[in-house]
Order: sequence, then structure tokens, then C-alpha cells
Amino acid sequence: MPVPELLPVETRDKRDKNKYFAHHKDHGHNTDTCHTLAAEVQKMIEEGKLQQYVKKNPTQVNTLANTLDLREIRVSHARVNTTSIKARENATRLKLRHINDWRVSNKVDYASLIGTKTLEEGKTEISFSNADLAGVYQTHNDAIVILALIGMYKVRRVLVDTGSSINVIFSGAYSSMSLREIQVEADDNHIIGFSRETMTAIVRINLPTMVGGRTVMQYFSLLDFRAPYNAILGRDWIHATKAVISTVHQCFKFITPAGVMKVRSDQVASHKCHESAMEEYRKSELKGSEILQVEKKL
Repeated sequence: MPVPELLPVETRDKRDKNKYFAHHKDHGHNTDTCHTLAAEVQKMIEEGKLQQYVKKNPTQVNTLANTLDLREIRVSHARVNTTSIKARENATRLKLRHINDWRVSNKVDYASLIGTKTLEEGKTEISFSNADLAGVYQTHNDAIVILALIGMYKVRRVLVDTGSSINVIFSGAYSSMSLREIQVEADDNHIIGFSRETMTAIVRINLPTMVGGRTVMQYFSLLDFRAPYNAILGRDWIHATKAVISTVHQCFKFITPAGVMKVRSDQVASHKCHESAMEEYRKSELKGSEILQVEKKL
């Protein structure tokens, strides 16, 4: 991304010297306000406002995703290993081969955000049909896993979870983000897990989050433990974007001024996250059995 032009010289004496934004190499505002302003401008454009300032060339999509030089997060929190059972290994390879063949034939490129979203132009209502099943590997029980732009980073393995009341970033992904301490806030709220275990988030942080061209500011709680996902988008984000999710069709949709935006789940990433979770479970079972054997010897 090119460095923006500096503000006029005559305004320098009026700027707040306590605020500095490194990318602009100038005083007057900080990173938080700049990112917030960018998200608000993008939101106004999506609502059909500021059209007189938007380029009309349809071949040039001027979005946050393709104008910024974004760092990419590919953290994997658990080793993927499906060789323990031969039949399971063959089934996994067959599934991944089928999905990858579909990607090639349909020119879907998840790595550069091309093909993961489709605009159903002119539609004003959200619906799902058999047409949405095209390219979906059947039968499946896969979760919705996507690539999202969170805080100016491409974050892979993001779970969209209707069962989560909060948004989460796990420590492995968070440590890869060069976020300033001034951006984080204390978060002493207790989080209750599926089996009623409780934990406390280290901090929380408010970040611009973009999926399918829609940007919203969202609070994320930082949790310090291993997980197959890098982040979780919960009901706060789902409600903010007004997204309607179908795990059967492996996608979700939301309404825009131009029509209905459809965002596909990455079935390969979803499957690998599941395998990672199972591998961690098998390792914990093995460790538990070793402890029992030692106790018996004692």
C-alpha cells in the first residue's frame, strides 16, 4: 500500500503531537481512529452513500481487501495426523481430492479471496436452494470455517459459531498480530465452556472485521490456550452483519444494497480443523493412560 500524502504544512501547528500514526508518518491521529474511520467509510459505501466519491469502473473493485498490503496469519495450533486408521486416512484423502478438484474446475481461489463470495444481484430476500449445494461435498457434517480480515490481517481457520455469545481470538493468532498495547482493554468477564468449565479472557480488543466485503467493528476476547481455530466469530458478529447461515449448504448470506451476498465455507479448512481437534483429543487420551499406568505401578 502506498504511503498516503502528508497533510498540508499549514495545519502542522494545530495537530496533537501526542498522537502519531506510523503508516502516515505524521502526527494528529492514532491507529485506532484511522482504522475506525476506514471501517465507517466502508460501511457508508456499502449502504449506498458517498457514491459520488466511489470509482464507477466496474472492473476495479476498490475494497479494503485488495488495496492494503495485508499480513497473513496461517497459525496452526495442532498437528494434523490421520494415519492412525487406514480407512479414515483413505476417506480423508478422497474428500480433500474431491473438494480440490471442484476448486480447480470452478476456478475458486481461497488463498486470494477470489471465489469465496458471490453477489446474487437484485435479490432482496435471503433463501437457500439446491443450487447452493453445487460444489458442496456430500455427505458432510462440516462447520462453517472461513478466511476473514481481522484488524488488517488475513486470518485463516475462522469458525462462524452460532453457539458462541462472544468473538474470540486465540493466543497463537493474537501473538502474530502487531497490535499496540493501547488498543487492548481489560476483560475480567468469566467465559463458560460447553462442559461448564470457566475461564477468564486475558484482554479484549475492538477490531475492524471484514467478510464478504462487509466491515463491522467487533470486540474480541483473547483466550490463552490451544485450539484448532485461529478465531471464532460468534452471535455478536452474526447479528451485526445480519447473516443467515446454512451449514447444509456450507455458506451464509446477507443483504447488501446491490443484492444478496453469499459467502462459502472452506470445507478443506473445516475438515482439517476437525482432524486437528481429534488429534489433540487422542494425544490427551494417550497421556491420561500413561499417567494411570504410572499410578498403578506406584
